[in-house]
Amino acid sequence: MRIFEVGEVMRHARGLLENDPLLADVWVHGEISSLSPPSANGHVYFCLREASSQLNCVLFRKDARRLRIPLEHGQSVIAHGCGTLYEPRSTFQLIADLVEPEGVGLAQLQFELLRQRLEDEGLFAPERKRPLPAFPRRIGVATSATGAVIHDIVRVLGRRYPLAEVVVAHCAVQGDGAPREIVAALARLNEYAAARLPDGEQASAIDVIILARGGGAPEELAVFNDEAVARAIFASAVPVISAIGHETDYTIADFVADVRAATPSVAAELVAPDLAVLQDAVLAARRRLVVSMVDLVQEQRQRLAVAQQRLAWHSPRGTIARRRQEADDLTQRLRAAVAQAVAARRHRLEARTLQLQALSPSMTLARGYALCYDTASGTVVTAADQVAPGALVDVRLHRGVLRSQVQATAELALPNGEARLAPAGDGQRG
Repeated sequence: MRIFEVGEVMRHARGLLENDPLLADVWVHGEISSLSPPSANGHVYFCLREASSQLNCVLFRKDARRLRIPLEHGQSVIAHGCGTLYEPRSTFQLIADLVEPEGVGLAQLQFELLRQRLEDEGLFAPERKRPLPAFPRRIGVATSATGAVIHDIVRVLGRRYPLAEVVVAHCAVQGDGAPREIVAALARLNEYAAARLPDGEQASAIDVIILARGGGAPEELAVFNDEAVARAIFASAVPVISAIGHETDYTIADFVADVRAATPSVAAELVAPDLAVLQDAVLAARRRLVVSMVDLVQEQRQRLAVAQQRLAWHSPRGTIARRRQEADDLTQRLRAAVAQAVAARRHRLEARTLQLQALSPSMTLARGYALCYDTASGTVVTAADQVAPGALVDVRLHRGVLRSQVQATAELALPNGEARLAPAGDGQRG
């Protein structure tokens, strides 16, 4: 017989409880009691009780933050979780991950539970959602090939964007086997993902997938709350648009998909652009391009003209022409300057000539004066005593010269300026 330690017994009992299939995934209905305020770490502790029993429960912080309504004492709720043994106190407790008010259906409880679990795994993370291609060439559609949905999608795409090819992967969209068929349809479409095709077959790649179903009752849309469908959407190598039911209908597939559309027709509008709008945009861009090109050509012409002017300015021919013109200008300026200088000097010469003429002896002679030269010595006779009577003198007049013989010389000057001549032959000088 073996004797066990207390801890060994408790660990064994805990293992039995946590490995029990029933307690590992259990739903419990009861009334809340012994509700304590959230602890410092955010955990919530309470009990679920009925007339004869009670169950200790703990709701950890990450799950407590997702409570849609606050828990209250005496409130009837349904809790989901797993049973375990809290060894330090030797108490059996439920680790809850979902607590909903009484009256919520089982399907809704399962929906909330799956939604929380997949959200914790990151399947709904916004950062992993991919943008839709702007101009898809091939659009995959996973839906019933016999329903009205595919006709609506094809009609909208044919009107808005007939350039795209539609590839339909048929699958049931309700019933027990629908989740399996939806997963298979997504897998078939993903065989044509661009990342899975060789380079020579890229033209046949599917660029985006629409997972679609028309409106219906919640139980008919429940196939899109299946975990396998959610994981198939998450694993898709091609962006997925979910278009399930109407605008007010939400499924797990909507949360996992890259884009949610309110209806299948809206999905067809989201997945491809409107060709008419594209044509208008192209025409507008063409007009802008024409205007821009005209402006650019005009600007380049102006730049070319400026460049040609600069080239002509710096070319040898232009330089020679400018230098020739500058030489002509300088020549004209020089001629003008020379003419002006000559005229000025001529004017000064004429003035000096006039001055010289005014002082010239010839001009004095022209007024009636005369010059007397001693013929013997050739000197100018300026006084009467320079010659003696009988001497020969030359008298220069304004015009011509007189050879004269002195008859007499003046004795002295009279008051009226006349000289009295001495008689000829008396031998006296005046």
